Amino acid sequence: MKSRMLSLAMLAVNLGLAGALVYLIATFAAGDKLTAPVHTKFVTNTVTQIAVRKINATNALLSSLAGKLINWQSLESTDYVAYIQNLRLFGCPEETIRDIILTDIARLYSKRRAQLRAQSPAPKYWQTGDTAATVSPEVRRQLRELDKEQDALVRGLLGVSFRTELAKYWSEDEEPALNLSFLPAEKQETVQAVHDKYAALEEDIYYRAHGLFLDEDQAELQKLQKQREAELAQVLSPEELEDYQLRNSETAQNLRTQLAGLQPSEEEFRKLFRLQKTFDDQLSQAADSSGDPAAESARTRAYQAATEALNNEMQETLGPERYAEYQRAQDDDYRSLLKLTDRFNLSHDVASSIYEMKLAAERQKAQIEANGSLSAEQRGAMIAAIGRATEQNVASALGDKVFKSYQQSSGQWLANLLVVNENNLALPPEPPPPSFQEELRKLFIGAPPELPPVPFIKK
Repeated sequence: MKSRMLSLAMLAVNLGLAGALVYLIATFAAGDKLTAPVHTKFVTNTVTQIAVRKINATNALLSSLAGKLINWQSLESTDYVAYIQNLRLFGCPEETIRDIILTDIARLYSKRRAQLRAQSPAPKYWQTGDTAATVSPEVRRQLRELDKEQDALVRGLLGVSFRTELAKYWSEDEEPALNLSFLPAEKQETVQAVHDKYAALEEDIYYRAHGLFLDEDQAELQKLQKQREAELAQVLSPEELEDYQLRNSETAQNLRTQLAGLQPSEEEFRKLFRLQKTFDDQLSQAADSSGDPAAESARTRAYQAATEALNNEMQETLGPERYAEYQRAQDDDYRSLLKLTDRFNLSHDVASSIYEMKLAAERQKAQIEANGSLSAEQRGAMIAAIGRATEQNVASALGDKVFKSYQQSSGQWLANLLVVNENNLALPPEPPPPSFQEELRKLFIGAPPELPPVPFIKK
């Protein structure tokens, strides 16, 4: 991923380099000559004489070429400091200078990374699993050191972050960067450094595990998480730390997935995050203790009690109506309906209506299955009628094309309606259920078709 990201970034930066070349060629054609030296103050580090693909050193550009036409070879240098100075004296814009130098440095370090990765054997075509595990810990350490060296060189020469400049040419969501825009610039760099430090330590644990996580691995990951938070608390205020966690923590990421169908407001998300964070912290502390089966049983009971308390607090925070929406958002069938409506540009109201049809049909089916006064044939006939009526309504709501896609992808519950569960015959005979046809008519979008009556037949 990083190699692909770097390649795309280099391609974009090369556009700036191409513009610089056009600019310089046009200048050469016009017969421009080098002017008197301009004293420009610029920031650099102690790294000099970086050996790259340059043709010759030109530290004495002004003295050797004063009053003469110049070419590209006379501007280049094996010394980046001199190279930048030559470009500035020539009158090259600062933005173009930055693009030229960044591209050159990116190429240099890309070759060095490739040489390091070549030390680890490539996975065979029959091998499965995480290919990152084929890179040895020592090579990964050297790659991280190379990243630091490259960033230090760019900062010293241009006063910018290579990571930040690279991000300008990359917008894909596969490898999201930390969201630190809410912090002052000086704190962003510190927090990024803390993150990188612990990300490297976590990567070592994942490498060692080879996909098989033991209790000791999980304990080490939890320990690192606590150490990261403690270190961040030393550089961030309590408000800043919460804002960081809201944007970047595992708890927040899981909560965003969990609330996908709810579309919470900022206030709701903050409140629910605090509840979930407290729950996760308590769960982590409980997992730290290991012991006999009795202790494990006690942890299980504590987890169940904490989960119930969390749900009660969420219900109180959201209110009855929003909590009902939250519960609906936890159902995979409802989430699948949301994905379906998004895929085919349908209103989410369609997903909500079909989901209500699902609940109504399953409720009716459960009542029939639990009614011991019906014979197996009677139950089968009534449940089949429910299944057919529900399928007809869903197909009418979605249209034939979308309905077929739904059946093939995630509409398994429609087929499950036709399956009679004889194990549910544990309740006494129920009074006749409400008219399923009338219930569906209330939920249906548009004009419902005429449905056959669903009789209630006593044994």
